[in-house]
Amino acid sequence: MATGKKRVVAKKQSPADTKVPKMPHGVLTPALSSASVRLHVTGQIKLLNSWVEMPPEMAAAMVAPLTAGPVPGQASAALAGTADALCTRLSPVSTFGLAQLQRLPLDVETSMDPRLQLAVVNRRAGKQSMRVSSADGDSVPVVARVTSHAAWVDIPDVDAGAAIGSADDGTVLVTGRIPLGKAEAIHQHPAVLSMKASQPVRPALDHTLASMGVQADSPALAGTAGGSGVVIGIVDSGGDFAHQNFLKANGKTRLLALWQQGAPARANSPYGYGRLFEAADIDKALAKADPYKALGYDPGPSAHGTHVMDIAGGNGQGSLQPGVAPKADLIFVEMSARDIAWTGHNAVFSSFGDSVQMLEAVKFIFDRAGDKPCVVNLSLGTNGGPHDGTSLVEQGFDALVSQKPNRAIVLAAGNAQEDNTHTAGTAPGNGQLDVPWTLVNGRGGEFELWYGGSHRLRAELLGPDGQVLASVAPGENFPLGAGNGEIAAFLSSRITDPNNKDNVIGIWLAPNWPDGQLTVRLHALTADDVPFHAWLERLDSGQSYFGHPVPSHLLGSLSTGKLSIVVGAYDARKTGEPAASFSSAGPTRDGRPKPEVCAPGVQVKAAQSRTKDGMVKMSGTSMAAPAVTGLVALMLGKAHKEGKKLTIADIRTRLKAGVKPGAGPAGWDPQRGDGRAGSGAI
Repeated sequence: MATGKKRVVAKKQSPADTKVPKMPHGVLTPALSSASVRLHVTGQIKLLNSWVEMPPEMAAAMVAPLTAGPVPGQASAALAGTADALCTRLSPVSTFGLAQLQRLPLDVETSMDPRLQLAVVNRRAGKQSMRVSSADGDSVPVVARVTSHAAWVDIPDVDAGAAIGSADDGTVLVTGRIPLGKAEAIHQHPAVLSMKASQPVRPALDHTLASMGVQADSPALAGTAGGSGVVIGIVDSGGDFAHQNFLKANGKTRLLALWQQGAPARANSPYGYGRLFEAADIDKALAKADPYKALGYDPGPSAHGTHVMDIAGGNGQGSLQPGVAPKADLIFVEMSARDIAWTGHNAVFSSFGDSVQMLEAVKFIFDRAGDKPCVVNLSLGTNGGPHDGTSLVEQGFDALVSQKPNRAIVLAAGNAQEDNTHTAGTAPGNGQLDVPWTLVNGRGGEFELWYGGSHRLRAELLGPDGQVLASVAPGENFPLGAGNGEIAAFLSSRITDPNNKDNVIGIWLAPNWPDGQLTVRLHALTADDVPFHAWLERLDSGQSYFGHPVPSHLLGSLSTGKLSIVVGAYDARKTGEPAASFSSAGPTRDGRPKPEVCAPGVQVKAAQSRTKDGMVKMSGTSMAAPAVTGLVALMLGKAHKEGKKLTIADIRTRLKAGVKPGAGPAGWDPQRGDGRAGSGAI
């Protein structure tokens, strides 16, 4: 980030304006009305990374606020199956009074990843964390950058996972599980250069094919064979293996494998967790009257992953509407945490899985594809992170697609454009700046702020009356108690992140923290002005928001990698095919132009799980990403048949060069990227 002192007059931002001004000292200029972030019950619910239709009474029930607090010192029964039971989240406080707030004597190493600090503090406060599919309740999944995989495996108490690949500097990216009680010791091991706790993540046709120019009779498809010989990997929730769009003409499955990460482990479980179903297992189940019961896997109704997989590679055998690459082979990985609910009231409070499991899922798909061309779709994400491509997960993505030609990873840009979850500004040298933050629906919130490593900021959390509730200086943390031993808030100020050398301030507020406006006051501790960007973590059941948001830099935090392909959404049904109002705008925090392209993502009709031949409409960048995934599969299929090998750089160049001419502004646009993805890329 630039650190110059030249000041400009702040101006109201539009989604198309990529410049984030330095704000006048002591104030942030409004860019969007905070009135646009109200929780409405309208018969639609935003689940994962898309919108689906549902009855109003069900939608109303799913956004009801929490009413019961936890048993002090432990996760209560009310938390079972919710993301609040995770060790990297705060549990709801049972009682709350500003006068009772006090610092808790819970020391933890401040040089660690702030989310990992929170996990350790939760354990020391007595929280019994939920057991997730890839780790027990006293462990946490991590992704790390280490000197070597062998050194990682040999560290005492580390349960090593996947060796992902090499970072640009030759160090190695790995996954694993570590006991929370040993987190600080493992972090201090000389072989560990960086270690991050897993983040909870959530998933982000009739018009699609025509708009992109890839309908069955399009001349552009000559030689692609519908993506035959290419593997499409889908990492999502609810892959309906029994829907006819994923069957061959002989009734057998098109899936090479299905890995249900949340199921009890078997002998052949990848990385020691979940259940792996091979094609033969699926075919055997398909021969039964109830294939879901026979296989022991049920995708559930209107599953997100089924819809996504159909857009990318459904063959239309049941719905009569094929996806973009109807002859590709398929691999589906259901990311999930074992104890997280997928239906009913708790579903909207659940995380989708975790970022470590996601990285292992992508590694698994590429390994199973072997030498076949392969493209992986990730219609999911999270908000917190550096947004500069240096997160260990994004470095892992870049390493995986660099290892071999004919590989790509496609991600949804996110649907946060109207959520008011990003702000930016400049704290004046030796002065202060207030950042208003509003909580709603009793859900608390999570705040993350990044700024340049050469600067120093002290952060204060102020209550509605301006009272300072907590203060954290650079290199410190602050566990704030509710007066009964429960953690009401956790503040961390980490300096010099090992991956980008920048600084990060994290603030977690527990569910049942009173709704209303708080203030994060930033104090610059040197004479230099301090530019910053801040984000609020996504929480669909009660999204907190900034009082003065800036509608740029809103891409999901896993969607800012150097080599990934990020896709925004447009409305193919409307004249001029405008950008979808919800589609998150770039650029990245370090100024790179992302998303790369856009695709149809509004009211897209594709396969509906549990119907065998039915379809359902969904909207979101989750629907746009798989359209580009299918397009990449067609590109790879044609190149493979011509004996060509495409590097990830080749694939990215072709996609951007092949956009459709016409509607929309010329050149790169914060929501649309370089334009509407089209058959010219093939």
